[in-house]
Amino acid sequence: MRILILATAEPPRGVLRSLANLGIEPVVARPGGETESDGLIQFVRVSSRGDPKKPQDLRWSRRGLRALVRDVGPKLLHIVGDPWTPTAEVGAAAARDLKIPYVLVAVSSRGGPRAMASRWQSDRVRDGAAALAGVVRPALDHLQEGASASVPTAVVPPGGLPIPPSWAPRPDPERVVFATVGRLVPERGVDLVLEALGGNFGEWRLNIVGTGPMHEALERQAQQMGLSARISWLGAVPLDRLDQLWSEVDVLVAASRSTASWTEPTGLVVLRAMAHGVAPLVSRCGALPDVVGDGGLIVDEGDVAGLGRAISAFVTEPWRCRAVGTAARQRVLEQYSDAAVAERMVLLWRKALAG
Repeated sequence: MRILILATAEPPRGVLRSLANLGIEPVVARPGGETESDGLIQFVRVSSRGDPKKPQDLRWSRRGLRALVRDVGPKLLHIVGDPWTPTAEVGAAAARDLKIPYVLVAVSSRGGPRAMASRWQSDRVRDGAAALAGVVRPALDHLQEGASASVPTAVVPPGGLPIPPSWAPRPDPERVVFATVGRLVPERGVDLVLEALGGNFGEWRLNIVGTGPMHEALERQAQQMGLSARISWLGAVPLDRLDQLWSEVDVLVAASRSTASWTEPTGLVVLRAMAHGVAPLVSRCGALPDVVGDGGLIVDEGDVAGLGRAISAFVTEPWRCRAVGTAARQRVLEQYSDAAVAERMVLLWRKALAG
């Protein structure tokens, strides 16, 4: 089955190879680079203008994309892009013109523009899809708001998550090491983590990874609470170097809280920690609860008491770090590996075509 994939960022090669192993012939439209093929996967350049890193600015050639769809003759067009973006609009138009079904995968966890013209375009693109998906649950929920048609739906992560091929549960820690990772801004809730830790008198340490405008205020808070000796301020660490830190961490705490303009978009750092067997403790913010699922502990946003109880459970019974960390890694393998993502995509495509 030949599928044409249209996205501003190319799907991870691991996902594409897994699709090929499942009998799919993936053809990927790319806005830059060269046309190439490795025998199983085709990459075809389509004329475009704008920056692929800015989905709202990228403009594909309508004529070029329509010609590609006609030449490839796919069973289905897989569009990764929110319905108000040019990518989704031009992909849906080409599919309609050539009478080919398409699947729409939303990316934004906060919904889209509210202007009438943009809303009309978004609804038209969404309502013409044979199936709907989101890279995270909130993105799918927003995409479905106001939808009238009953079509297949799914959460389809982007894939490409680095998962260590071999791993063994670490021994129960004598002193539990917690960590927070991210910009030191109010949305990340590090002040809530300090407040919750302040009520726990067992053996623990906290590694804080990141910098930001709240750094000084958080240091003052730690000093006033008498926690400074237990905290290591590690500063900014590039994403590709984070994996080196997980061996020193037992529990990753993500106490994120939503604001009028932000909610946790993907939970990517939490997933990376889970892949290394780190136990996740997260708030019910944005994508986090769906990402963690039954592979970690979840508390309500801003619930310091609940956060404190969860932290206390790890401190008083350190074996929980190993048990929860093992469950977290298993969830990543089953739900977020490239092979698992590819299987979700194929299942959704078959439902869309059957419909």
